[in-house]
Amino acid sequence: MKRSLTRQLRKAIFTSTGLALLATTPAFAQGADDDANSGTIIVTAQKREQDIQDVPISMTVVGGQQLSDFGIKDFNELDRFVPNFYVQTTPGNNAFYIRGIGSTPGNLAFEQTVGLFVDGVYGGHARQFQVPFLDVERIEVLRGPQGALVGKNTSAGAISVVSAKPTRDFQASVEASREFEIGGTRGFAVVSGPLSSAVSARGAFLYEKNDGYIRNTGTVGGDDGERKSWFGRASFLIDAGGPLDVSFKIEGGKVDLTGSAVERLEAPTDPDLIRTTNGYPGFVGRDFDNTDNVNAVMTANLDLGDHVLTSISGYSKYKFRKRLDSDFGPANGIASGFEEDFDQISQEIRLVSPTTKPLEYIVGAYYHKNDYDYASQTRTVAYGERFFVQNNHVWSLFGSATYKMGDAVRVTGSLRYTNEKKDATQRTLNNGALLRTLVGDLKETEWDPSVNVQWFATSDVMLYASWGEGSKAGGFIGGQATTLQSQFKLNSESSTTLEAGAKLTALDRRLTFNIAAFRTRFRDLQTSSFDATLAAFITLNAGRAQSKGIEADARFEVTDGITLTGSLARLNATYLDFPGAPCLYSNTACITGTATVRAANNAAGLPIPRSPKWSGTLGLDIVQPFSDTIEMFGNGGMTFRSRAFLEDSYNPAAAQDGHSKLDARIGLRAVDDAWEVALVGKNLTNKLTASHAFNTPTVAGLISQYIQPPRTFALQVKLSF
Repeated sequence: MKRSLTRQLRKAIFTSTGLALLATTPAFAQGADDDANSGTIIVTAQKREQDIQDVPISMTVVGGQQLSDFGIKDFNELDRFVPNFYVQTTPGNNAFYIRGIGSTPGNLAFEQTVGLFVDGVYGGHARQFQVPFLDVERIEVLRGPQGALVGKNTSAGAISVVSAKPTRDFQASVEASREFEIGGTRGFAVVSGPLSSAVSARGAFLYEKNDGYIRNTGTVGGDDGERKSWFGRASFLIDAGGPLDVSFKIEGGKVDLTGSAVERLEAPTDPDLIRTTNGYPGFVGRDFDNTDNVNAVMTANLDLGDHVLTSISGYSKYKFRKRLDSDFGPANGIASGFEEDFDQISQEIRLVSPTTKPLEYIVGAYYHKNDYDYASQTRTVAYGERFFVQNNHVWSLFGSATYKMGDAVRVTGSLRYTNEKKDATQRTLNNGALLRTLVGDLKETEWDPSVNVQWFATSDVMLYASWGEGSKAGGFIGGQATTLQSQFKLNSESSTTLEAGAKLTALDRRLTFNIAAFRTRFRDLQTSSFDATLAAFITLNAGRAQSKGIEADARFEVTDGITLTGSLARLNATYLDFPGAPCLYSNTACITGTATVRAANNAAGLPIPRSPKWSGTLGLDIVQPFSDTIEMFGNGGMTFRSRAFLEDSYNPAAAQDGHSKLDARIGLRAVDDAWEVALVGKNLTNKLTASHAFNTPTVAGLISQYIQPPRTFALQVKLSF
C-alpha cells in the first residue's frame, strides 16, 4: 500500500511538472471573494465576514468562477477536490462525508450528519439543493462539529453555499460548452445590475444535457447515466444607503436522470462501462430519477448603532420520484421505486456586535418546520409498499462570545440549545394488504458547546486549539420493510472533537500554509447497510466510532501569473464498538446464523467504510500574456485517494483501490475579460472508479458498483458584456 501510494505521488509530481497545467483546491479558493491585491479570502464560516487565515477551523473554500471553469455541476464532482470530503452516490440518494463520517443513505428519511446550508437556509435532505451549482460566489467546507454556531445536525461538519449577489454596476455574460467524449451540452447566462437608485437585480439560467456513459445491452437499450437539468434564479437587493438592506432570492430547477450508472460485476474484474438490464414488466422499463426543487430566501440586515440585526427567512420544497431495476441484471428479479414530497419553512434572527471592542459576540434564535412524505415500492413475485409520514419542529437558541486579550490572544466560547420534536407513522403493505402500522414520537433537547483559543504569534502566524461537541437528532426508519415497532425509532448521535492547528502567511501573503490535527469521537452513530440475509437495508446505531488525522494545504504565488498549490490529508476512521454490525463477507457462520448470532457480531477495530487513509491534491496555475490584448491560461489538477472499502461487509471486491485523476484546462481570453475560449479535460487518464458498492439484491455473492464518469473533453466559449 505504501509503495502504491508512493508511485502515485511520483507519477503526479512528474505529470504536473511536465504539463504545467495543474491547479487544485487551494487555487480554487483564490477565486472565492478575494482581494486580488492582498490575496485575502473572505468567508462567513462564523456568521460574520472574516479573513480565512483568522478562522480557527480546518476548512476549504472553492470559488464560483472555478466551479464554472471546470464544469463542476454538483457535489458529486466537487468531492475529490476537497481532502477528507466524500460524496457517496447511490441508486437511492446521495450522502456527504467529512473525515470519514456521514449518514449512509439507506434510510432516506434521515437528515445528513454533514449539514448543508445555502445562503443561510438549512437543508437536512440531499435533494433539497441537488440542482446544479449555478452562479455561486463560493462554497465553504467546514470540517468537524459546527453545531454551536453554524447550525443543527452538523456533528461531522458543514457545507455552506453562498450565491452571487446583485451588483450596482451592469454585468452580463453567456457561456456555452460542448463535450465530445460522451456527448453533452451546457448553456449558462447571467445578467445583473441596477433597476433604480435603490434596487438591484440579478438573473441566472442554466441548461445542461449530458449523454450517458454506460452502454446498456439489455432490452431497455441506450446509454445509462444520462442527465438533463435546467435551473433558474432571480434575486433582488434593496439598499438605499440607509440602515436597512433587504435581499430576496427565488430559484427553481429540475434534474432528470435516465438509466442508472450501476454496473453489476459478474466476476472479480474492473468495470467496463457495460451493463445489461431488462427492466421489470409492468413497473419500470429504463431506470429514471426525477427531482424538482423550489427554494426561496429573504435576508434583512438592520444597523442598530454599531450592531447589526439579521433576519433570514427560508422556504424549501422538493419532489422526487425514482424507479429502477434493482437486481441490476437481465433477470426479472426485483425492482424498486422511491418517492419523496418535502417542504420546509425556517427563520433565523441574530444580533452581531462590532469587532472594535475587547468583547465581541453573536446571539440568535432559529426555528424550522418541515413535513416529509415518503413512499417506496418493491416489486418481486409480491408487491410490497411502505408509506411514511413525518412532521418535524425545531427551535434553538445560540450564542458566541470572543474576548480579545490584547492583540495576540483570543478566547471564544459558543453554545447552542436545541429542542426538537418529531412524530412519524409507517404503514407496510403486501399485495395491497396491510401488514403493520408503526407509530412513534420523539422529543429531544441537545446542548452543543465549543471553546477555542487563538494566538496570533505575529501578524502572519495564527495558532489555535479547540474543543467542541456536536449532535444530530434521532429519527425514524422510513421505508425499511422488516422494521418492528421496537426498531422504529433511532437514538440521536453525538460527537466530541479536539483540534489544533496553525495558519501561516509569508512573502506579502504570496505564500500560505495551513495545518490541523484532530480527533473526533462519536457515540450512537447512525448507520445503514445492506443485509444480504434479509435482502434489505438495515438502519441502526453504532456504539462508538473515532476519526483522527492531519490535514494540510499550501499555496505559493511564485510570480505574477504562476501559482503552485497542494493539499494532503491523513485519516484514521474506525469503529470502537459496533455490536450488531453487518456480518463480514467471509463469516458465513454469521451470515447464515440466527438473528441472535448476527446481533452478536461486532465491527470494533474495523475501518469505517468510505474513509481513505490518504487523500490530496497537487497543482500549478499559469496565466501568461499572449499579446497586448490576449492572454493564455492553463490550470487543472491532480487528485488522489488511497484504497477504501465502499460497503459494510468489507468484501475486497467492493473496495476502491488507490488512484489518482488528472484534470486540465487551457485557453485564450481577452485581457479585459470580454471573451474566453478554453478546452477542458477531466479524468485524463480515464481511470474508472466507483463511489458506492453493495451486495446485489437477490444475487448472492455478487457486487454492484456505482461507476463515476470516464474521461471527458469539452470546448468552452464565454462572452462578457
